[in-house]
Amino acid sequence: MNTNKQSKKRNHQNPGKQEKNSSRTMKFFYALMLLLIASSSLIRIAGASRRNTQEKKTPTPQVLPAGGGSTAARVLVFHRESTGANLCEDLVITAAGNAIYSTCGNGAEKQSALSETERVQLQSWIEQFQTVNYDYSDTAQADAITTHLFLNGQGSRQADDAETQQIIDFAAVMATKIASQ
Repeated sequence: MNTNKQSKKRNHQNPGKQEKNSSRTMKFFYALMLLLIASSSLIRIAGASRRNTQEKKTPTPQVLPAGGGSTAARVLVFHRESTGANLCEDLVITAAGNAIYSTCGNGAEKQSALSETERVQLQSWIEQFQTVNYDYSDTAQADAITTHLFLNGQGSRQADDAETQQIIDFAAVMATKIASQ
């Protein structure tokens, strides 16, 4: 009989202890979750402020005058492709006046420096015109022709069709000149 009383006592004591332990565990769990949520929020806020700081510190690309320092900023990008003539060429001219020519990755790149006359001409377009984005594709013909031109202009006016064609002709002449070297 004595054993029955002791086991009943234990049974009555255990539920209280279990509830207390369970309650402590839940409190600990909730405190841990609250801590994780708070730290996650702080990390997100810190990351967002760091990203905004980095965005503010990133300098905007500027066109430097020819010979005014070495930079790899692209001021002119030209791509021409013709399926009938089996032609594909890319030309990139940097702010430092370096021209890089390639046959769309199918051969070695060739590099050349612009002459003083070519630099002056290019710089005048950059200072005069706004950014020029020209895309032309004529796939209706058997000889599909694609031409893309980008000029990182810093000027105040938009280039008209004739002026854009002059820039395209300039890039095409430069590509031909470097390809033949």
